[in-house]
This record gives sequence, C-alpha cells and structure tokens, in this order.
Amino acid sequence: MVVPLQLFGSNPLGELALLVIVPTLVVAFGAYVGVLMALQTFFGASSWAEVQSETDDE
Repeated sequence: MVVPLQLFGSNPLGELALLVIVPTLVVAFGAYVGVLMALQTFFGASSWAEVQSETDDE
C-alpha cells in the first residue's frame, strides 16, 4: 500500500512542497493565531477593526 506522502517524496516537486511550502504554511498559521491571541490578551478585541474603533473614540 502506498502512502500519499511517499508519492510526494518520490516526485522532485512534491519533495519541494514538503520541504518548503508545508513548513511555511505552518509558520504563517502560527503567526496568525499568535496575533489573534495577542489582540485578545492586550486589547480584549478579536480583530484590528475593534482595536482601531476603540482608539478612534478616545
């Protein structure tokens, strides 16, 4: 039985995807989650629009 990851690893472009694109997506998703957590922790907001509207009111 062939595992799908083995098919990607046998193809040079698939290997490139596994080595470059997948870790990049993981880091980007982690940064996104980190920014959302920082917004909630420091500002009590869930988006930049909420933070900006609060600072514009002051």
